[in-house]
Parts: sequence; structure tokens; C-alpha cells
Amino acid sequence: MEQVEYLEPSLAQVIERIGASYVTVVAAPRGTEVPIAGPAIHDPLSPAPPRPGAMALLVGLTADAPGAARTIRGLTGVAAAVLRSDAASAAPLAAAAAGAGVALVALESAMTWSHLHTLVEDAVLLGDSMVATPSRDLGSVPVGDLNALVNVVAETLDRPVEIVDTQWRLLAYSAVPGQVNDDLQRDVILNRTVPAKNAPRETRRLLLTSGRALRFSTGAPYDTAEHPIWRVGVGVRSGPEPLGMLWVLEGRDQLSDDRLVLVEEFARLAGAHLLRARAARTVDRERRGELVGQALDGRRPRSACRRLGLDPDSGIAVLAVAEPVGGDDPLGEHLLDGVATYFDAYRRPAACVLRDDTVYCLMPTADLATLREVAADLVRRLGLRRRLVAAVGGRVGADALPRSRRQADLALAVLRASGATVATIDEVRAAATLTELRSLLDDHPDLLLREADPVPPDAEDSVLAWIECHGDVRAAARRLGVHPNTLRYRIRRLAADGFDLTDPDTRLTTWMRLRLRHAGPDPAAQA
Repeated sequence: MEQVEYLEPSLAQVIERIGASYVTVVAAPRGTEVPIAGPAIHDPLSPAPPRPGAMALLVGLTADAPGAARTIRGLTGVAAAVLRSDAASAAPLAAAAAGAGVALVALESAMTWSHLHTLVEDAVLLGDSMVATPSRDLGSVPVGDLNALVNVVAETLDRPVEIVDTQWRLLAYSAVPGQVNDDLQRDVILNRTVPAKNAPRETRRLLLTSGRALRFSTGAPYDTAEHPIWRVGVGVRSGPEPLGMLWVLEGRDQLSDDRLVLVEEFARLAGAHLLRARAARTVDRERRGELVGQALDGRRPRSACRRLGLDPDSGIAVLAVAEPVGGDDPLGEHLLDGVATYFDAYRRPAACVLRDDTVYCLMPTADLATLREVAADLVRRLGLRRRLVAAVGGRVGADALPRSRRQADLALAVLRASGATVATIDEVRAAATLTELRSLLDDHPDLLLREADPVPPDAEDSVLAWIECHGDVRAAARRLGVHPNTLRYRIRRLAADGFDLTDPDTRLTTWMRLRLRHAGPDPAAQA
């Protein structure tokens, strides 16, 4: 079979996809045809540079920061660097960019870094589809390239165009020179979603069921009754399946009836593109999921992490997300979709895979406390309809990821027993250790721990209380609700029968066996 070479998009193509009104090339020492391998969020304090060929997003760095020039000079090998600034303020850094051979791009709008990361990632995902420059014939638009599609539709209608999914989340928007977006369009582009007050359920229902192009006024606070701003929307479907909505900004000059028919044709064409784009994302997710699985299982974990864009020598932790108790209707792929969408929307670096009923994510992290905050936010946002729990394993290098995954599983078991929703392994280590020991006993019924120094059944509660109260007879008696002399008698009787609680090894093995058999860990007190 002939191998097809994957072509990465050029800087010029990525800029076109984002929109020249949002980003400006300040310096391009190697030209704008330099290929972009993907986005990479770069911390100026990090000693490790982004991967070669990446577009580095310099989050938190301003043009007037004392170390800005030094940071850019250190990006040798990177294709481009994006700085939040206007072009004039970033211009003094052009010399530093030229010295490093890095294109310098100014992000001049209020676009979020997460949104920009997604746009660059989309451009690279489509890769070779972007290389062929589409003509103005819609049939020649590369299938699945939603941004190319909406640009052609916008030029044909001479109106700004966007496509949203069935939940009003932005999928693509046009960036045609000379076409001006209104305030709502800009808010949608910057926030990646239509504001709730401008996304009525009835409008969504009408568009997704009728298949007709319908006209709506934009609504407050973007227009007024005296001066309405009109929009045309039409549902995008593939057979009976609703996929999204195509919206055209009319402004105050309405489209003619024959143009409305054309909008409906565009929506039908968009169905094939949406399916292809979704399929491309599915293939990419499956590829990344296979790499995550290799890392979790310890199969060439360093190579897998590098291909996922993770530094194998920096701290990585496993985040496990699941339902509190498995049921007859597990979330499965829906849970994976939700977790992956969360990380995409909030642009948190993660690579995920579904195993049984649990989603495992590899996440680079400087400390577990920060990752715990991410886990808590994820559970809060995704757990509106069905409750979720999230556990974080230890921070390790790539070679120790199987251990971090095991720790996340144990912490997840503690959460399910306790009723808590989020925990790191450090927070529940004692309870997790007992959970692991109980599992060990279940898997190995021949272990001596099951047989060591058996305690008569009627004395087990007394022995456990005496050990856990460190031999304090009065405290143990209060716990049992008996007289201290009664407990003293029971302990003396056991000693007379050869059960010596003064021996530390006997106390340890007896406590472990009784604790695991009767009370089990008390995760609620630790989670």
C-alpha cells in the first residue's frame, strides 16, 4: 500500500484559520511557510523548551516583561511563539525572535489561550487537508475542514458565518477580510459558546427538526426592538441525526429568499464535513488512547509520553475518573467524551483512555494539590446529571506510571467507600494501604496473615479495641461499653490461653487481620 505523507500546515495557514483580526505576525525570520507541528503551552520558568516545530503559547508573558527577550531567544527550534500584546508593543522583541529563528506572533484580542490552543490543534489535526488551497467551488473544500467551509460560505453570501454543535458550542467561524462581526459574534468566538440567554431551547428545537433556514433577531443586549440585528439559522444533519447549526449574520440587511434556499443547501453540505471532522477527532483520540494505554501498562512508556507531547522526565500523575458505583447503565464512552471535552475546553494538557468504567488521564503536574483542584473542577462541571468521583495517583516519571495508576485505583476505591468525591493518594494513603492489603488477602487466601494467632470470635472486638487504644484499658472499655475490670479479665484469659498481646509482632498481625476483616479502613475520616 502506498504511504501517504502527512503534511503539516504552514504558519500562514494557521494564521488564516485563527483570523488576521485576532493575531498578527510581528516577525517571521524563516518566512510564514514554516510548518507548525502543533501548539505547546510554554512556561517561561520551565527549563525545558517546547518540542521542535511547535507554536509556543507564552502564557503569562507580556511584551514589557524584563525577561521577555531572553525567553524568546531560548526558543530555538520552535516554529513560532505567540505573545499577548499588540503588534507595536511586541515589535522591540523582533530582533530576539530573529536571533532564535522563531516567528513572533502577537495575540491582540481577548481570545483565551485555551481557545487559541484549540484552533492551532485543529489546524494541525486537519494537516494535509489544509495544504490544498480550496477554490471557491464548495465541492473542492477539503472534507472535514470546517473553517475552510465557513469561509467559502461567508464569501458566497457576503456575510459572517459560524457553525455550532447541538449544545451551542462553537465549532468553526469565518474569517474573511472586510467582513465585520457584531458583538455577539465576537463574544461567541472568544468564549467558544453562545451565551445562554441568546441560545433558547425552542430555537434549537426548531432548527434541528425543521431543516429550514429561519430568521431570528439577535436579542438583548446586542440589539434593540427599534434596531434589530437579524440572523439566519439552519440545522445541520446527517440523515436523522442532528449534528449542529449553521448561522449567518445578516445584520440589518436581510438576505433574499433565493439566498435562504442557498443557506439550506450549505447546511446539507456541512453535514458531510461535520461527520468527517468528528471522525478525524475520533481517530486522533483512539491513537492517543493507545499511547496512554502503553504508558499505563509500562510498555515503552517514555516513547509513548514523548509522542503524546509529555516530558517523560518531568512529573506526571494519573487521574482516574469514574462513577461512585458501577451500575447497569455505565457512562462508558460518554464519560470519556465528557472528560476529553472538558480538557479541550479549558485547555489543560492531558491524554485520556477508557478502561472498563474508568477514564484514566496522564497529566503533567508540578504538585498534586494543583491537580486536585483540576479534578475537583472537572467533577463539579461534569457531575451535574450523574455523580462522579476523581482520584489522583502519585507524581512520577514515565517509567513509574503503572504505579501511579495503581495508586489512583486505590484512591478511587477509598472514595467509593467513603462518599467523598475527590482525593489524591497522599490524602488517603493509610486507607488506600489497607484497601490494598485487603485485596492482597482476597487474591491470596493461603497467606499466613489469615492464620496467625487466631482470636476467639467472642473476643475479637475486645482485642481490637485494646490494641487501637494502645493498651489503655479504661479507654478501650469506654469504647466497648463495658467495665474496665471486664476487659482486664478478657485480656488475662487470652494470655492464659497462650495469646500474648505483649508481643509486638502478635499485636501487629492481629490488628491487621481484625481491622481488615471487621472494620476495614475508615476513608471518610481521611478523604
